[in-house]
Amino acid sequence: MLAGSIADLLFPCHAGSLSPIIRYDADRVKLHAWAVLQRRYDMIVATVRNGRTRHGLTGQADPGVPAPVWASRILAQGPWNKDSHPISLGGPQALPMPVQIAEADDLAPFFHHLEQGGTHKLGASTTGHALDDGNGEPYYHVQGAEFPRGVVYEDGRMDLCKQVVGPDHIGDLMNSLRANEHVKHFLLGNNIIGPVGAHHIASFINALPSRMDTWYLAGNCIDAPSFKTLVDAMIKSDAITNVWLKRNPLGRSAAHDVYRLITETRNLRTLDLDQTEIGDAGFVEVFTNLAAYKDRVLPLENLYMNGTGFSEAAARALAQFLASPNCRLTSIYLSSNPIGDDGAAALASAFEVAPQVSRLLLQSTGLTTRGAQIICEALTSHPGIRCLDLGQAYATHDLGQAYNYIDEGAIQAITGLLTSTPSLASLNLGHCPITPLGLGQITTAALQSSLLAYVAVSILPDSNIKKLGFVPSRDSKMRDASSYTAPTKEQKALDQALQQHMEANVRSVYGEDMTYSRFMGEERRWLTNDRTDVRKIDSVYRNRDMGLARRGLVTLIKNWKEGDDTLERVIKAQGPFCCKKRRA
Repeated sequence: MLAGSIADLLFPCHAGSLSPIIRYDADRVKLHAWAVLQRRYDMIVATVRNGRTRHGLTGQADPGVPAPVWASRILAQGPWNKDSHPISLGGPQALPMPVQIAEADDLAPFFHHLEQGGTHKLGASTTGHALDDGNGEPYYHVQGAEFPRGVVYEDGRMDLCKQVVGPDHIGDLMNSLRANEHVKHFLLGNNIIGPVGAHHIASFINALPSRMDTWYLAGNCIDAPSFKTLVDAMIKSDAITNVWLKRNPLGRSAAHDVYRLITETRNLRTLDLDQTEIGDAGFVEVFTNLAAYKDRVLPLENLYMNGTGFSEAAARALAQFLASPNCRLTSIYLSSNPIGDDGAAALASAFEVAPQVSRLLLQSTGLTTRGAQIICEALTSHPGIRCLDLGQAYATHDLGQAYNYIDEGAIQAITGLLTSTPSLASLNLGHCPITPLGLGQITTAALQSSLLAYVAVSILPDSNIKKLGFVPSRDSKMRDASSYTAPTKEQKALDQALQQHMEANVRSVYGEDMTYSRFMGEERRWLTNDRTDVRKIDSVYRNRDMGLARRGLVTLIKNWKEGDDTLERVIKAQGPFCCKKRRA
């Protein structure tokens, strides 16, 4: 027996004695205990190095901080200073997600179904299947017909998001739709169709201007000249109500055509310009011209400008437009932009004469306490505001933007907003350098509010929580880090009171049968977004990918591989090109 032989070597004794094996076993137990402690210590060291736990053992985050990665980055930045931390006013680069153009055989069954006038119902000659085994769209249960690539929904949506028709197949897609009167909402996100695709779509609109209500064209390599071609066609359509263009490189030179799209498209209600490289100067031109526009009240209500380089000058121009009698903007999305406190002040100056504003999202715009105070004071008692977001954007680091840094100095303005603005239903402060004690003051004020949803997480330690230490000892068990982050009895009571208050508010708005968990799943997204138009762009493909990513089952790839020339070829394409990889 190996253990016995080793024991005899380590602890020599007379033959037949059990002493060596007893002493060996005792030392083995000691060694195992020290090995366990060493592993725990190594985990703590790795945690400090990598910041991969929510318990606060990382970087500049103190013990007890529930979001150490956020805390480390926000504290490392501090209040944003545009001189020491300059951010491009041209906006982040507009790139689609990395994809490969589909093969014709994969798309052919769907195109054939569309060409035959196909709807959500499957014909005898089609090879598709009922969406989600007949249960329809997850959560909403809207019926649909699904093919290897492509879905048609009962409500008129055609979904090819991330299915990548590219310049090769966009012509066939548009031809297949000409005889199809069921499809009203065209979802083609991240399909890299390029200028060739934009021209095919423009030709379709010119031929059938009353056909489509929705054009979701995010991530399609549409540049300024091809955007002009699209605008020339879209302004002839009375049917179009919403256009989505995020992550297309429109650029500064597209500003005039953005203005034309807004003023000449008869019923345009929602326009998405997120991450389109229009830049601060481009938006100055757009809003200066819109402020001077006199012909009619513009129907535009929802405007997305996240990640565009929008800054102080554009904020002043937008304020002029908001003050115009022809402006009906209700939802303003400006996250991930270098706006800062001065830009916030410029925006805030218009709220008094813009009672229609109901949503204002300013995540990661470099706001400090002063900017937050100005915004909150300007919106206090505002008759329309329902959603205010001063938190942090998930893409802040990736897009090279500045975190908001709102500390204790803003508490009075925030509490005043909560207690004096009955229209406010959603407030997000995100991860902020307000102490847990300070957030307690805000929570107390929220108990007098009409809030349905509220988020605020301190990135500072709670002085009532004991700092986590580690002193190795074989005879004492190391406490789990989570035991140091438990809230106090007072904090628990306050949080519970707020939860019960918001639950009561939800029931008063949506009826006694509405539970809070159901509200969070069904209705909360409509506090932030317009239900009418955003529902039209819901994609089962996007939702599946996001769901898998949240569960850690897939990793969403953000960057194109070095040497991949697909995008260059798409932009330069004059027609279909071979998308198969070249052999070495």
